Amino acid sequence: MAPQTWLITGASSGLGLHLALVAAKQGNKVIATTRAPSKVQNITDKNITVARLDQNEPLEQIKADMDAIISAHGPIDVVVNCAAYVHTGIIEDLTPEDTYAQFHTNVFGAINVYRAVLPHLRAKRSGTLVTIGSMAAWFVHPAASLYNASKAALRWLSIGLGSEVKHLGIKHLLVEPGRFRTDLLKQTGNFRTSNGSNGIEDYREISQAVKEGVASEDHKQRGDPVKGAQVIYDVVTSSGAAQGKEMPTFLPLGPDAIEEITASAQAVIDVCQQWKEIASSTDFDQ
Repeated sequence: MAPQTWLITGASSGLGLHLALVAAKQGNKVIATTRAPSKVQNITDKNITVARLDQNEPLEQIKADMDAIISAHGPIDVVVNCAAYVHTGIIEDLTPEDTYAQFHTNVFGAINVYRAVLPHLRAKRSGTLVTIGSMAAWFVHPAASLYNASKAALRWLSIGLGSEVKHLGIKHLLVEPGRFRTDLLKQTGNFRTSNGSNGIEDYREISQAVKEGVASEDHKQRGDPVKGAQVIYDVVTSSGAAQGKEMPTFLPLGPDAIEEITASAQAVIDVCQQWKEIASSTDFDQ
């Protein structure tokens, strides 16, 4: 495959950074975007250019930044939406501002990146969109519902978008990773919490359990982000481990993602089977 131009958001750390390194190693041109390029010191590959793009900004600013990137670097072939953060907290305890901010970054901002780049991809009738979601879209966990809901919304919006652009020669892949050893759960990084901030005693036990669970899991996740990034690259390019395979609509990434998503899907099937007779009794009589 001829070298391509990749644009990756949230590329200063985690899966975004490792995917940028993998793509660059294969001879591709990579535009690694972040809110603060001056703070990025860990990218030295000559095939990687760090650029500013903040998906939390208004759509018109994102479009202007995207146009400037394309003007400077040429057409983009692959766009990877990787920027996100986790906000835990009891739903009653979370503020409307907390809720909007989580969805603004994880959902609205990600879709705005696609809105900004799609005119360019439509013009050349080709391109690949890659959305980094989460296995968290498939289940709920007390005090993590806000993050789970944002990833569930992103799941269906991005899959829906993929169905709308398919006839234009534009492909879409949703990647739903399990637990990878990144900075996603670090208090100084991409993790925020409102657990117990209003001191609601009824939820204190749940809040404490989540706090302890996050602390015990941080940087002890079994997922290797280097291996995860390589799998994503192989699937997007139909190379390596995915040689000869057609890119799927979505890709669970990691053995825990396979396990959790399979269990959640089976739970849906079980409920449908158990309640089929009662739930199917609602049509007009013939």
